[in-house]
Amino acid sequence: MFKKFLARLGKGAATVDLRFEGRPYRANETVQGEVLIQGGEVEQKINHLAAKLIMNVNTKQGTVAREVTTIPLSSAFTIFPKEQKAIPFTYTIPANLPVSRGTVSYYFDTHLDIDGGVDRTDLDRLIVEAPKDVQAVFQALQQLGFHEKPSSGKLDTYGQEFAFFPTTLFAGQISEIELRFASEAMGGLRIWMEVDCRGAYHEVEAKRELFLDQDTLQNAEELVDILRQTIIEAAEQPHSFMHPFSYEKYGHHGHHSHGHHGSSVAGMVGGLAMGILGAMLLEEMMGEALEAAGEALGFEEEDSEEESGFGDFFGGDDGEF
Repeated sequence: MFKKFLARLGKGAATVDLRFEGRPYRANETVQGEVLIQGGEVEQKINHLAAKLIMNVNTKQGTVAREVTTIPLSSAFTIFPKEQKAIPFTYTIPANLPVSRGTVSYYFDTHLDIDGGVDRTDLDRLIVEAPKDVQAVFQALQQLGFHEKPSSGKLDTYGQEFAFFPTTLFAGQISEIELRFASEAMGGLRIWMEVDCRGAYHEVEAKRELFLDQDTLQNAEELVDILRQTIIEAAEQPHSFMHPFSYEKYGHHGHHSHGHHGSSVAGMVGGLAMGILGAMLLEEMMGEALEAAGEALGFEEEDSEEESGFGDFFGGDDGEF
């Protein structure tokens, strides 16, 4: 009887442990593993077992946690004293899930619901890498002397934007490039590249859009040449590339980080952020990005009533991992 009482308080109760290969996973890859349940000192009824994938996003106001999905693993069962159960676990990474970056991280929260007792949880980090096609572009940019910025990977209502700065070849011509990617249904990768070109008095934003087929993406030398030529043309004639990006015409709500209206495009890397975080939060985050840019340029704004109520929007349930 005393053991049952302690088990209800969590002492000597069943435990749960999610195990899978601790490596980075790409879009469309499947995480495979198992959930190990170890019985405690007494027999216990388990109401259900599930794992939630949680996305953490760091903002100026703190960390926001949002559920990506819940993965049900088992309905009610009984775990006997010292019994060990292994339940298979699989989860396929969505194609348009944002990539792990400094402001975006993930973890699985495995929850063992114990009837009449203290529930048990297990937290395990998940790293989501860029798709292979996108990674090939990143590697080509590195060969051209570009380094990814610490702030790269910001989210908005379109998806995820990656930022790089030049260190060698283009250091005197441009300050940074920003890229978005979308996988085409018939294969290949569409790239939207914004090149911030240094002018005599101010920067000029040149917009380049290109499609790369699989043959090009798998040919490292050709890929480097295409990206080099694309950036050179933008840097030398920025005013020739001022047309809006094609993805901007798809949207009808939200705001792009540079003031355009829009929503995510099918296949856009990070496009699932809208469904996870919602337009309201994304717009708040973009407001922070614009404010930070203004501060970097020496501008200051007084706090508005909307900004002072930012914390109320999130409520008190957002945890930090």
